[in-house]
Amino acid sequence: MNLRRRVLVIARHFWPATNDDTLRLYHWVQHLRGMGAEVQVATPRWHNRWPRQIVCDGVLVHRIDYPPTHSLRMGRYARQLGNWLAQVAEEYDAVYCDTIELEAAAVLNTPQLAQVPLMLRYAAPMAGSVTSSPASIPAKTLALCRRAKMLLAADARSQQQLLSAGLPRRLIVRMPQVHGCCYDRRPEARRRARQLLSEINHDLFARGHDRVVVCPGELTREWHVIELIHELAPLIESYRALRVWVLGDGRQRGPIYEALRHEGLHRVVAMPGLFTDLEEIFQAADLCIFPAPGLGLGWLLPTCIASGVPVLVSDSLEARQQLGTEADQLTYAAEQPLHLRQRFEQWLRHPTQVSASVDRARQQSLRDETPCLGVDQLFHPLEASA
Repeated sequence: MNLRRRVLVIARHFWPATNDDTLRLYHWVQHLRGMGAEVQVATPRWHNRWPRQIVCDGVLVHRIDYPPTHSLRMGRYARQLGNWLAQVAEEYDAVYCDTIELEAAAVLNTPQLAQVPLMLRYAAPMAGSVTSSPASIPAKTLALCRRAKMLLAADARSQQQLLSAGLPRRLIVRMPQVHGCCYDRRPEARRRARQLLSEINHDLFARGHDRVVVCPGELTREWHVIELIHELAPLIESYRALRVWVLGDGRQRGPIYEALRHEGLHRVVAMPGLFTDLEEIFQAADLCIFPAPGLGLGWLLPTCIASGVPVLVSDSLEARQQLGTEADQLTYAAEQPLHLRQRFEQWLRHPTQVSASVDRARQQSLRDETPCLGVDQLFHPLEASA
């Protein structure tokens, strides 16, 4: 294998999309670069006005035509990706697929890549409920896994599921634990962040004594934003020093705005759209709410914990794994309509208690940190098999 270690990362979404998955992937790409790899990214060209190539923080990003906007376009996108891969196969020493979907199949079905090792990231489906039993790996996914040179397990549960499915232990490597970014939240940094955000968008104006509550996800049904609005509406209306920011974009923007208007909150709750960098958002926030069980936990929640941002998280097995012994203090039961409101009222009365719980969760995550995935552990098995 060429020791330059030229790695192609293939993903369904990348910059400028800034959701939990793309932010996690962006930092994984930077981690690979820090390990000495020369990394390029291939992703669909979601808008016809987007250039076919860009450079994002030193990483060349290729955008493939005919994005899979719906099921009928999946085949055309897969063929387009396969044709492009055939043309550039000699430029890479390894291929990494962030999900085990049609992109992985396209790689395996490209003859020119037959000698190029394929790394597949596997993340077990969300358990959701704390008591849910893990689902078995679908047959198509399992077939793709058996053809890969390396399987990167997203967490301990994913690793165990791969082993239980009979996949060889030698193929499975545990990915490093995601700790997110640690942002400066000292008073002066927080003051500057609020000032900068208000200058960019007046809807984000917040006075020094205002409390800023952020929902850092997406405007989708899955994120339960409308349910969040209905549940917190009485408190937002009665507590005038609250500022609520609902981040992201999506097809639910219209229905979410209508829900705000119905509650009389459309002038109080801001929907500022997408941010390519969330540093100032997390610096300005007094509380982040994760209203959808199991979502936002790949990079957003770890960043909140690492930075000391108080959180309220919809209860799930995945959330409890990250929050450890503080889970009972920082989670709420989404199926119990009044539980979030009760937790929110507790935070309003005793904000330092939530901050202390987050700090203890951060200390625990540092103690339980898994060893970082080293360059030898990742690349040497691939080089030996080449």
